[in-house]
Amino acid sequence: MRKGSLDGIAPVAISGFAFVLPGARTLDELAEVLHGGKTTYGQWPEERIPRALYLDPSAAVGAARTSTLLGGFVEDASQQRWVVETAHRALASAGLAPGSLGGQPVPVFLAHSRGGGHGLYDAAVLAVAGQLQPYLVHGAHPNEFSHHELADLTRKVRQSLRDSFGPDFVEDPRERATHRLASAIAEELGTTEKALLVDGNCTGGLAAIELAARELAKGAPWAIAGALSYVDTVNQVLYSNSRLLSSEGCFPFAQKGNGTVISDGVVLLVLTSLERATQERLPIHGVIRGVGGANDGAAEAYMLVPNPRGHGLAVGRALDQAGVDPRELGVILAHGTGTRAGDAVEAKVFDRALKAQGEAAQPASPVPVMSIKGNLGHAKEASGLANLVALLALFESGAIPGPVHGDKPRSLLEPGGLIEVEKTARPWPAGEQPRMGGVSAIASGGQNYHAVVEDRPSPKRAQALLRDTRRCPARSDEPIAIVGMAGAFADAPDLATLWTNLLRGRRAFRRLPFGLGAPLDLDASRFTDNASQYDERPADILRHDPLHYLLVDLARSAAAKVSIERGSNIPVVVSAEHCSEYGLRQVAAARLPEIEEHLQRVLRETGKDAKGVARTVRAAMKRLSSDLPELWAGSLFNLSPSFMAARIARAFDLTGPTCAIEAGGAASSMGGLDVACGRLSSREADAVFWATADMRLGVTRMADEGAMGLLSQRDTPTVFDAASDGYLPGEGATVCLLRRLSDARERGDPVLGIIRAVGSAFGTPEDHGLVSEPAMSLAIRRAWSRCDVSADALAFVECFGSGHPASDRAELSALGRTLGTARARPLPLGAVMPNIGHTGAVAGAASLMKALFTLAAKQAPATLGVTTPLVGAADNLRVPTEPQELKDARFAGVNAAGSGGTHYHVVLEAGPDLQAPCINDRDAA
Repeated sequence: MRKGSLDGIAPVAISGFAFVLPGARTLDELAEVLHGGKTTYGQWPEERIPRALYLDPSAAVGAARTSTLLGGFVEDASQQRWVVETAHRALASAGLAPGSLGGQPVPVFLAHSRGGGHGLYDAAVLAVAGQLQPYLVHGAHPNEFSHHELADLTRKVRQSLRDSFGPDFVEDPRERATHRLASAIAEELGTTEKALLVDGNCTGGLAAIELAARELAKGAPWAIAGALSYVDTVNQVLYSNSRLLSSEGCFPFAQKGNGTVISDGVVLLVLTSLERATQERLPIHGVIRGVGGANDGAAEAYMLVPNPRGHGLAVGRALDQAGVDPRELGVILAHGTGTRAGDAVEAKVFDRALKAQGEAAQPASPVPVMSIKGNLGHAKEASGLANLVALLALFESGAIPGPVHGDKPRSLLEPGGLIEVEKTARPWPAGEQPRMGGVSAIASGGQNYHAVVEDRPSPKRAQALLRDTRRCPARSDEPIAIVGMAGAFADAPDLATLWTNLLRGRRAFRRLPFGLGAPLDLDASRFTDNASQYDERPADILRHDPLHYLLVDLARSAAAKVSIERGSNIPVVVSAEHCSEYGLRQVAAARLPEIEEHLQRVLRETGKDAKGVARTVRAAMKRLSSDLPELWAGSLFNLSPSFMAARIARAFDLTGPTCAIEAGGAASSMGGLDVACGRLSSREADAVFWATADMRLGVTRMADEGAMGLLSQRDTPTVFDAASDGYLPGEGATVCLLRRLSDARERGDPVLGIIRAVGSAFGTPEDHGLVSEPAMSLAIRRAWSRCDVSADALAFVECFGSGHPASDRAELSALGRTLGTARARPLPLGAVMPNIGHTGAVAGAASLMKALFTLAAKQAPATLGVTTPLVGAADNLRVPTEPQELKDARFAGVNAAGSGGTHYHVVLEAGPDLQAPCINDRDAA
């Protein structure tokens, strides 16, 4: 056994686990499926995907149809209930009683990338149906319907659709948010640390255990890591458009393999350090020895086509981290989707990886490579963790199964290959040598992960593992430098303009079709005119969410004064909500058959001529379809923000792991920053790109936020004031390039700001608000406990400041009870929302950038609209209503929160190299 360099993580014990996969809920059932060569996928039930509306065996690319209804069905249930019930089973597997994690700092990382089910996607369809009136005007003959009749028809179509969704439709917009899947676990268990949704597409589950392992290395007693895959109509239609589905079945590594079958699935793990599990004699079902992630970078093929570069790096990094020679692996559970290109790449990667350490490290006989997707289908986000629990089932059964279909293998292997995909069946009993296996996951967009997992160790073996691991503990208090940053907001195409607007007290709101907001000015033609810069055809740029290309531009601006070598192991983390407004309209495009069906039904009920009804429907739907994003092979990229991270990696040819993070509102921003800083503190990488993006001023999000009672009824919203009544929404995008401060100084990089500490906490907000006072207080205390800065040295705090009355009061109470009581002088507070709106997943980054410019200029802009502040001398807090000079401004705090319940506080130090634009006093006034 080589000594492992675990980059800030120690061996991780799988103390508990639970899963639900097609045909299997226990290890015994899973082993029976695998060893019996059973296939547990079948046809999607009618209530999941209506056959008459969506099945077309000859469906062409561009059609809102699927070529097959094959899929791995588990059950129709609330996804929240699904993950919560699985979490309880996982705790029981770890020997933990219900409620035993209550009050403990246990982080939750749940991988999910497709927000289907009866929530957000249904809401997007209803939103588009509610806007049918102008399309009916276009489709109907003049004077056929009055204006009132068309409005009534539109209302009836929407209601008819809503009725078709049945009682499972999620009415509460708060519960529809995808980040609620993670926060529901934390809420149920009563834990007090962050709950983050991890979007790594099909690699998400393995990315989640990597992030959980880093939290354990920093001292968390436990961590919950898991993944959820739920297939709905949108998933099936978009996978069909990508030509990834097979109508015959899934045949990995086989001659007849021509596509995959996608499946439901949920897997949750209860993790702790091996050291703790050994000392306290906790259950150990297996040990995670190493996890490696990588992106393909600027691979020649398109992002839908797998490439051996990234997966080879991921496998090598996992083996190196674990300190394991290839000859020690007893089996490899491949991603193996049954697609010709993907299976061929994997076979090549595994064969090369086994040869990479030299002849002495090579196995004496070929290592069996297998895929469980031939049995269960492809559980997308949960596929990596499905492989992991399948490996545990092989440990338990003491045998490795043969190929599920017994098919003739394709000619995938090079001469003298070190893997075996045909005759894999063999006994695998426990013995003197520890049993180990590798598990893989690959995702479109060039994302790759591999993990090395060992069977449960004996006490002697556990001690040897701990002794032989070369530790590089994560230094959570290591300062992180921002060496480049860029951003775009409403009326501010760059950060210099943003700062000038803030000093001048400008508001960026304007009247939009669905209300007031502060939108980004984002014309796709600016990207098509320079298509070669993105390695894309102009026509394809128009088919993608424009945020992809805006982030690439911002990343290039952020890195303009920093040297980045091609091929660098630089991770990319994007903070974003699932589906921007463009993505939600892509969802509606995939479900146009439902809208058309209900429109036709409602028009027929008017008693009008059948031919006239058909003509009206045809014309209205044609116009509506042309206004929605086109369905094509790359439509999947418009739903999952992990593809935005992949786009940056591709532009710079970066091979670090990529993912997106969601936690709800501003907490999404800081959740991404937290993950990015963790990758640097662990010394996994020399630099990290952290980006944020949110375009949310569309009918779906605006309607949801209005229904939640969060939107201001004024065109001049304010915060921390007796008259505050909510916020107006805004849009934005930012990119920061981060390095360890010591490395930045050594390289001579500009230091624009320094992140001294990050504190996080979880707590459900009261009164349907956005801030929990206890959780915000805890996040503040945790951040300040991790840095050697006194509260009196703090120049000001840039607040979350949503304008929602209960949330503002909760935030002010938290600040008063923590920092206010620890200071001699009143603490100045600010908030950027009254200027640019609440920018969703960008809000935390907007606050951070405002704070850095405030430190650089030693001047705090006024918080607009405050006339009757909610704080005074008794709280030792104050809200400047005029621009204020800050003479000794060196440190600042930044708050972030959101409806998901995760709260953050960040301690910032001024960067010596950030120059704030100056304006004269008359302009500022």
